[in-house]
Amino acid sequence: MEVANSRFDKNSKGMTFDPSKVSLTDVDPVSNVPYLHESFVLHTFVPIRYVRRQKPFDDPTFTGMYPDGYRIPTVLTKDNKGNVFKKTTFDDAVVCMMVGKETVGPDDENAKDIDILTNYDQMRPGYLCLHAKNQSRPTKSAPAISRERTKTMLQSEVTSRGTSSRTYLRKQNQIHEESQIAEDNESLTPRTISATPIMKTRRKKLPDNVEYALALKHPSWPEVASEWGTRGRNFGWPGKRIENKIQSSGCHVTPGAHPKSEDPDVEWEFTFFEAERTLDKEAISSVQRQCFIVFCLLCMECIEKKAISLRQLKSVLYFTCETTDPQVWRTNKAVCVNKLLDTLLDGVRNANLPDYFVPKNNTISHLEKEQLMQLDSDISAVRNNTAQFLLNLTDSCAFVNIFPFYCNVNELFKPFILNAEEFSKKQEIEKAVRALLTVTDELCSSFYLDAGFETYEESYEEIHIYVQSLIAHGVSGFEEAIEYFIKPLQGDSEAQKHLQYLPQLLSQKNISLSEKLPPFEIWRPIRMCRLLIQKFANDKEGSHLYDHLGCMYHSASKVFEDQRQDTLKKADAAFKDAIGKQDCGIGTYVDYGRFLCKTKKYEDSLPLLRKVVLKELKKPESVNFYGCMESLVADEYIQREIEATDGLEILSCAYALYLTCECYMKLKKKNDLMKCLEQYSDFCKQIKDPQSIALLGYTRMKLHQFKKAAACFKQVQYLQPENKLVKANITACEKHEARDVPDDQLNIEKKLTKLSLWK
Repeated sequence: MEVANSRFDKNSKGMTFDPSKVSLTDVDPVSNVPYLHESFVLHTFVPIRYVRRQKPFDDPTFTGMYPDGYRIPTVLTKDNKGNVFKKTTFDDAVVCMMVGKETVGPDDENAKDIDILTNYDQMRPGYLCLHAKNQSRPTKSAPAISRERTKTMLQSEVTSRGTSSRTYLRKQNQIHEESQIAEDNESLTPRTISATPIMKTRRKKLPDNVEYALALKHPSWPEVASEWGTRGRNFGWPGKRIENKIQSSGCHVTPGAHPKSEDPDVEWEFTFFEAERTLDKEAISSVQRQCFIVFCLLCMECIEKKAISLRQLKSVLYFTCETTDPQVWRTNKAVCVNKLLDTLLDGVRNANLPDYFVPKNNTISHLEKEQLMQLDSDISAVRNNTAQFLLNLTDSCAFVNIFPFYCNVNELFKPFILNAEEFSKKQEIEKAVRALLTVTDELCSSFYLDAGFETYEESYEEIHIYVQSLIAHGVSGFEEAIEYFIKPLQGDSEAQKHLQYLPQLLSQKNISLSEKLPPFEIWRPIRMCRLLIQKFANDKEGSHLYDHLGCMYHSASKVFEDQRQDTLKKADAAFKDAIGKQDCGIGTYVDYGRFLCKTKKYEDSLPLLRKVVLKELKKPESVNFYGCMESLVADEYIQREIEATDGLEILSCAYALYLTCECYMKLKKKNDLMKCLEQYSDFCKQIKDPQSIALLGYTRMKLHQFKKAAACFKQVQYLQPENKLVKANITACEKHEARDVPDDQLNIEKKLTKLSLWK
C-alpha cells in the first residue's frame, strides 16, 4: 500500500502527498483545519498517559485488541429511557489461542516433522485446507480435519490445560492498573469514614467472555506470505531484526473460512497473531499506538455496522507504519491519523483492502458495490473534519478515561476551534498557544471537580480506577500540552519556562479549586498536593507544595476527628519538609507557626514567627492566603474574614504579629504581649493596610480592649468604605464598650469572660 509522494488532491482517490513534508502549522487540505488544532483535539481524546498504560500481555496465547495493548477508552451512552450503559463497539473479546500439539506444513523435504499437510489448491490467498499426512491425493471432498473434528480438538486442549485464563487476565489487569496509579502507597485521608467496611460488587474489567480458539502451529513461514519478507520498505519499519524474528517463528492456522467460501466446513486460514504480538510489543511506538486508538474511535460507526473490523484496521496501521517516516508520528499526529483514514478510504475506493501479511488476500472482496459506496460515504464524513467528528461524539457519549462526566467537551474546545480559522490566515503562534492552554486549564479544573462517574463505580470497575486517578489526568494534560505542542511551536526555551512555572500554576489551581469543595472532600487537594510533590519536588525545591500539604492535613484533622492524631503528625512532617528546602519562602514560617500555635506548641511557634517579623517588618512583601479549607482550623475572627471575602489575603508579617500576640496571651507573658502590640500598632501606622489593621482590631477584642478595637475598625472603614464586615465589628465594640479593659488593668493571668460579640 505505497502512497505516492506528491501533493494531496482533494478530488482524487486516496492520499497523494508526503506527510514528512507537512508542518504542524500547515492546514489540512480536506478539512481546512490547521494540523496543530486537529492534532491537539485528537491527542486530547487519547492522551499519551492513557496509551502508555496499555501494554501487550506477556502470555502469547492471548490475542485480540485488548491483550495486544490497544484498549479503547470506555465509552458510555444512554438508551431512550436514560439508562447509562457501556457501548460494546470495542469489546473485542479476548481470544485464548489453544495451540494444538499437531504441526502443519507443506508436503516437502521437511514433511517428516509435520503432522498435517496443507493444501492451497483452488483456495483464495490466505486460506487453505488440512489433510492427513498419509492420505493419497488430498482432495477437498475427503478432508482430514472438518469443523466437527476441530471442535473436538479444541475441547481436548481446553480440558487438558484447565480454565485459568480469566485468573491470568485478572492478574494482568491488576499489574496494568497498579502501574497507572499516580500516588504513592501512603493512605490518603479517606473520603468517607465507616466503622464497617461496605462490600462492593463491581463488574470485572475483563471482557464478558474469554473466547477459546484452536490454532495449529505452522513452523515455517508460509509461501503465500513470502512477499512480506522481501518487499521494499522505504523507512525500514519494522527493522531487519524483527522481520527475521517474525519469519523464523512461522505462523498458525485457525479454523476460518472466506465470507464467500463454497465449503466453509473444511476451510482454514493463516493467522499471524504471534507476529502481530511481536510488532505490537517491539515495533509500535506509544505515539503510533495513540494514533491507532484515535483511528478506531473515528471508525466507531463503521465498526458498529460491521462494515469493517478491528483486524482490518490493524492491517491499515501496519501498512501505514511501513510507509511513513517515524518522526512524523511524534511531530504531527493529525497527519498520521488522516493518513490512516486516507489509506483505508483508498482501499475501499479501489475495492481492495489487503491483509498486511498476505497482501493478495483482499479482505473486502466479499463486499457488494452498494456496501462499498456506503462505507466510502461513512469514512469520508469522518475524514472531512476528524476533530469536529470526535467532538460531536461527546454530545451523545461519555468517554470515561478521557473526559470528566459533566464536562461539555464541545463548549470547552470552542476557543481553540475558533482560533483555528484565524490561525489559518495569520499563523499567530502565541495566540494559538494561549487558546490551547485555556482548554487544558479548563479541562484540568473539570477533572479536579468531577464527581459524575462516581455513581457508576460499583457497576464498572474501569470507572473506579478512573476516579482514583482523576487529578493525575488533569496534571498530566499540562505536561503533554507543553511536550507535544508548545515545544515544537515555540522551542525548547519557551517550553522550559512553562515547565518551570507548572508546579506553581498547579499549586495555585489546587488552592483556588479547593475553595469550591465541601470540607469532607478535602482528600482532593491532599491528593493533588501529594501528586505535585511526587512530580516536581526534590531535595532543594518544592517548599510551597509541602507547605500547602501541611495546611490541608491540618484542616483534615478537623474534618476526620477519629484520625486527628494521624493527620496532625502528617501535617507536622510536611511543614518540616517545607522549611528544610532551599526555596522556602517566609510565608511558610507563618503557616508552620500557625499550626504550632493551634496545636498549643506556643514556645515552638514563637521563633518561627519572630523570624518573619524581623525579615518583613520594615519592608513587607510576603503574603499568605487562607480559604474555606483553612478556615476549618482558624479562630472565629479569622473565620469571619475568610467567609466575608471568600478567602483571606494577609501580609505575612501582619499575621505573624497577630499569632505572636496569641502565643503571648496563652503563655501569660504580659510584658512581651504589650511590646508586641506596640510593634503591631507601629507596623499598621506605617503600611496603612486595612486587613492588617482589622487583625490588630481582633487582637484588641480578644483582650476586651473594645475602645482601641473600635478605633482600628473605624480606620479600616475609612480605608474601605464598602467593607460590610467592619460595620458589624464597630457595632460589637460599641455594644461592649462598658466592659473595656485599659492597658493598666489588663490581667492575662485571669481568663477573660466569654462574650457573644456579634449576636
